[in-house]
Amino acid sequence: MPRQALAPGSAAESARGARQRAEESCAARDPGCDWIAALSSLERGSVARALAARGYEPDPLPWGKVIGAIRIYNEEVFAEPSPFLRFFNHFHVTTKESTIHSEAVVRAGEVWDQERIEETARRLRDPLWTSVVAVIPVKAAAPGTVDVLIVTRDIWSLRFNTQYTFQQGKLTNLTTSLSENNFLGRRDVLSAAMTMDQGAMAIGPLFIDKNLLGEHLDFRARVDDILTRDDLTKHSTLHSEGSDSTITLSRPLWSLASEWAAGASFTHRFAIDRQFLGTQLRTYPYTDPETMQVTAFDRAYEMRRWGTNAFVTRQWGDELKQQLSLGHGFNSQRPHPLDSFTGDDLQRAAFIAAVLPRSEVTSVPYIEYSFFTPRYRTLRNVTTFDLAEDLRTGPDLDISVGVGLKWLGSDHFFQRLSSAVGWTFPWARDGFVRVAAGLGGRRQHGDLIDNTATVLVRGATPPIADTVRILAQSSVSTRWNDTQNQFYAIGSDSGLRGFQINEFIGQRYFNLQVEARTLPYPIWVLRIGGVVFYDAGGAANSLAEMALHQDAGLGVRILIPQTSAQLLKFDFAVPVDGRSRGTIRFLAGFGSEF
Repeated sequence: MPRQALAPGSAAESARGARQRAEESCAARDPGCDWIAALSSLERGSVARALAARGYEPDPLPWGKVIGAIRIYNEEVFAEPSPFLRFFNHFHVTTKESTIHSEAVVRAGEVWDQERIEETARRLRDPLWTSVVAVIPVKAAAPGTVDVLIVTRDIWSLRFNTQYTFQQGKLTNLTTSLSENNFLGRRDVLSAAMTMDQGAMAIGPLFIDKNLLGEHLDFRARVDDILTRDDLTKHSTLHSEGSDSTITLSRPLWSLASEWAAGASFTHRFAIDRQFLGTQLRTYPYTDPETMQVTAFDRAYEMRRWGTNAFVTRQWGDELKQQLSLGHGFNSQRPHPLDSFTGDDLQRAAFIAAVLPRSEVTSVPYIEYSFFTPRYRTLRNVTTFDLAEDLRTGPDLDISVGVGLKWLGSDHFFQRLSSAVGWTFPWARDGFVRVAAGLGGRRQHGDLIDNTATVLVRGATPPIADTVRILAQSSVSTRWNDTQNQFYAIGSDSGLRGFQINEFIGQRYFNLQVEARTLPYPIWVLRIGGVVFYDAGGAANSLAEMALHQDAGLGVRILIPQTSAQLLKFDFAVPVDGRSRGTIRFLAGFGSEF
């Protein structure tokens, strides 16, 4: 890639330019390759401490050499020279070296392969356990060999994990858990978890083991009791309204070289589904055909849903990775109005027809084909701050065809199609543009039903003057011949941050979000940045009916890498049209719009 011209001595030259030159030098196998200079500031600090502690020295010329040994250096959460911060390391179990070693896709005795080295780093960059990952060559004792040094830094595991969304003066979503995210130092999660939305709270145990029995088996299990939120928060009473569970066991395509994968899962949810407008339940207005009197019923109903899925996958190819999967899914969906529904038979029938999803059992054998190009880039400061983010570039395709069979238990014979295609284009050294589209539907009794189509464009510019990055994304979606009473919604944290939660709904959807976000500024253990944003969008039952709404605002993004890879976000948004025009709305939560 051609080197961009940078003004000597400028801030851009000293930060972005130095890392760019180091990356180009190493990619060109230059004898002057400086592996440490190609890292971020967080990564450089961890690697420097590892080299000093172990007495290792980087090897600028690993190419063509045989790997002598895999060296692991895993830092504690708080590695800074602060007795106060280091005190908290006593409440954390540092990941065992053997656990890190088992995630590496390179082994002693192999020839240094830069692509497999980078794949090892990608495998270890799991935001649940690790904040920093760096894999570099270091000099080995035996001539003609090179050692691999894997440096990682744990995220504090024994903690009260919390993610939330605060909007319209209400805590609308909360996910929290008292957990040990690194049980026995093996990257297992053992947790008592709680997930709350505006209507209910799901509380129960959670267990995750991504390397069960050391065989790269992924086992996950969660079982919840679901409590009515208003009863607990307003009346201090416990009322169980249902339960849910998810249990999965799979052997994933562990590396790019893996050929086979398989898995099975079971899920169930017996609870109440609710639809909200703002912080209140959305209502269904029933109009009496004789008196024209309108009666409003809350959009809440009982849902009993459970399903199983099993699959096997074969992967092949080098420059183009291809995957073919065969599977079978069995699902039962039985919605019905609440026992407390107050309407008469006509109102009940109208409510079922207008609000409830279809009641049915489906049994669907399916075949799925996908491909992608195994080309990757490392970005920073897109969805998080100063941490490495892996971007896969090039084309990708996924298409699945299933057949509902009555003689396997399905209520109907039907054919189902879902497909997605996209292309991610690299932009300069660390920007990108992605264009993607999806199409799905179902053919039943000769009719095409439950059809959906989506087009998405998303991108990020390279850093401008090493100060700010522009990010944007836009999507258009449509449904037609829908029989499930599904719709798109936009407003607040789902787009249009200056408007109410789900303020606009319909079968057509448009969203545009543009942000100018500063690069992070380090303060103590924090990374802090600012953002200026603009949103536009709407939802309606047709494009002709859709009104375009807009808002603008500013916000703050904060990363505490020792505790999470996700950003804390605080946004102030002002709508420029509608009933709340000019009113400042505050949103707080975790994650990034991008």
